[in-house]
Amino acid sequence: MAESFSIPRQNNQSIAVVGGSAAGLFAASVLARRGASVRVLERIEAMEPVARTLIVTSRMRNLLGPTAEGCILNEIRRFELFTDGRAATVGLKQPDLIIERRTLIQNLAAEARQFGAEVELGRRFHTLHPNGDGLVLEVERCRDGRREEIRARTLVGGDGAASQVARAAGWPPLETVPLVQAIVPLPKDLPPGTARVWFVPQDTPYFYWLIPESPTRGALGLIAENGADPLLHLERFLEKRKLQPIEFQGARIPVYTGWVPVRRQVGQSSVYLVGDAAAQVKVTTVGGIVTGFRGALGVAEAILNGGSSRELRTLRRELNLHLLLRRSLHDFQQPDYSRLVDLLDAPAIRSLGEYSRDEAWKILWRLCLRQPRLILLGLRGLLTRSRLFRGEIRQAPPGAPYQP
Repeated sequence: MAESFSIPRQNNQSIAVVGGSAAGLFAASVLARRGASVRVLERIEAMEPVARTLIVTSRMRNLLGPTAEGCILNEIRRFELFTDGRAATVGLKQPDLIIERRTLIQNLAAEARQFGAEVELGRRFHTLHPNGDGLVLEVERCRDGRREEIRARTLVGGDGAASQVARAAGWPPLETVPLVQAIVPLPKDLPPGTARVWFVPQDTPYFYWLIPESPTRGALGLIAENGADPLLHLERFLEKRKLQPIEFQGARIPVYTGWVPVRRQVGQSSVYLVGDAAAQVKVTTVGGIVTGFRGALGVAEAILNGGSSRELRTLRRELNLHLLLRRSLHDFQQPDYSRLVDLLDAPAIRSLGEYSRDEAWKILWRLCLRQPRLILLGLRGLLTRSRLFRGEIRQAPPGAPYQP
């Protein structure tokens, strides 16, 4: 059953949503079911967005209800963590979900239409300007290039990390990082309910992942920093694991560096951002589906409640905690990850599996109680990063021996 929404029913709102992203369509659905007049403008001419295999927390089921079920390919109940010959296994109390992004977006578009939103394809947003107490959007029909003007009282930008709505309304550009993954035959020793994570800091400050989408196939990928060649690293890793890619998938993912205010006033009207357009991404894992849904719900609350949103306040605290955790881990070297895995005793592992990544503060609190030495390791990471920013130490080149 979907989570209940503390949003009143209204029917006097004319709202345009630019971008048929998961967050944009969810915002349209929530607003439409509360009686608002909603028009979604998406540039692609058929609802067939780029396919990508994703892993999300089970909270997606709570947020979407039955709409979530059709896009779930698999459930993950265990993670295996690897670094420098060490390993740890974490069982999940609530399973993670493997989903197909294209099917998710198609289901969300169908739900938005069911609740009365108009979903118009082949409409490319160009710019906006205020007009009286509303907004005028300049939109191009992709099929024939003809321009048209669309009027709305409120605008929601759900058009991704390179959001044209954000640029037109005055938000600064977001930092993004490259993601690349390969669909591969599932190794015979990997059960379909288990995902694997490898920490290889000379390749990426994040990690490699292998997430099974079926008993026979999985997605193996990484996120790299700007300036790196993620495809080269991925191909080398695939060769090392003796895995042959079936196909490749890629994207640019926004990096959360601090809360992005989701509303700007343009004339007498409001422009909002949701999902990747507002960098609503857990920067520990650079995962943004569930947090994008929460951002969309919060924006819907703000629009229909006159600006107030408890969900946005909660989401901001959660994303800031993930930012703190990322800063403590971002400059870890191989010995640091080895130490981290060594510290994951049975009580700490139970804490990791008890709560989802959308409850980071609960995980952190339990870990601190059950394995206090993890606090010292995290503080060491924060101190190292602070000294790097001040130029007191230099990072060793890739492959150089670690020196504490």
